[in-house]
Amino acid sequence: MTDTVLILAWLVLAHLVADFVLQNDWIAINKATGGRNGWAALSVHGFHVGLCLLPVIVAYGLRGLVYLVVVVGTHMAVDRWKVLATRRSEKQALEGARRRHAGKPDSTPSGLGVAWTPWPGMLFAADQALHLTIALVGWLVVLQAATLTTVWVDVVNRVIGSFDPATVHAVVLTGVVLVSLFLVNTRAAYYFVLALVSPREIPETSKDPADVQPVAPPPEPSGVPEPVAALAAVVSGAVGQVTSGAGGVAAPVAAANGNGNGTAPDGGGVGVMAAPVRQAVVVAGPPAPTALPSGAPARIGATIGAFERLLIVGFILVNATAAVGFVIAAKTIARFKQLDDRGFAEYYLLGTLASVTVAIGSAIVAQAALNTIP
Repeated sequence: MTDTVLILAWLVLAHLVADFVLQNDWIAINKATGGRNGWAALSVHGFHVGLCLLPVIVAYGLRGLVYLVVVVGTHMAVDRWKVLATRRSEKQALEGARRRHAGKPDSTPSGLGVAWTPWPGMLFAADQALHLTIALVGWLVVLQAATLTTVWVDVVNRVIGSFDPATVHAVVLTGVVLVSLFLVNTRAAYYFVLALVSPREIPETSKDPADVQPVAPPPEPSGVPEPVAALAAVVSGAVGQVTSGAGGVAAPVAAANGNGNGTAPDGGGVGVMAAPVRQAVVVAGPPAPTALPSGAPARIGATIGAFERLLIVGFILVNATAAVGFVIAAKTIARFKQLDDRGFAEYYLLGTLASVTVAIGSAIVAQAALNTIP
């Protein structure tokens, strides 16, 4: 049982590394566009997915090659679907907001904007779920009944040497699970929350969705926001849409984000659209009742969110689930006065719920995997 779980855990880790470690700004930005650059970026990302799965060929031979081709091909197809679906959802949200608020000021302004939609965040979750489902079903159909190659068995035996195989498997499985947990609760959670809580507003000086250019989020501080710092963003449209940050995740981007070269300041995978069809007009919609955090406060909040998730994961793994409530309560108390502002409360509660859900869900799955160790 431990061997099977170890293989599945390694396949999950390979996906996370390809999507959230190897995918850089150039890939994330360009694969969301059409044309030669878009397909080139998507192909490079597919190459990274295949690179992470190379050990499968060594371990399973021809069957491993079939598995790799299937996973890489479907991964690229799912990423392309995700980009197109996100564009469509953003455009529909913007057009719907225009119809609802045509000629009428919003009497109850929201921190998330009148054109906010949950679909970018939901599509990110669907994208990741599809990738993992295909990887696991592919293993079940192609690899489960396959025999390991003698080359792989010899390599493993040499590495293990005189150590107890059960102990080695336990150590490796624990390491794979912990690294996966870290990536999920930092990189993956960052982009999920970012896609979900970024404000989307109707620009006042343009009636054409293609003339809209969204404002960039703050740089990622090697962790995840709690929730991500929501800026006064304008919603994206047919061309200047929310684009991929990592793993096909939707993230607001802008023509300039502070570093003057159209890339994420820290290489966090959130960048800008290269060149809109029309000259974009960056216009903020109606301001929220209270400004949402940006700059240093946003980065501090992001770091708090990272520690919050990792603490929750740690408490669940050691069966101290009661302490999870204290972590959430401590953060809420610090923000208690700000929750009187409706705009901030919406942004804070939505981001916190998404953040905690990722932490608890990933910890439960990890705990189930670790419990298979004798």
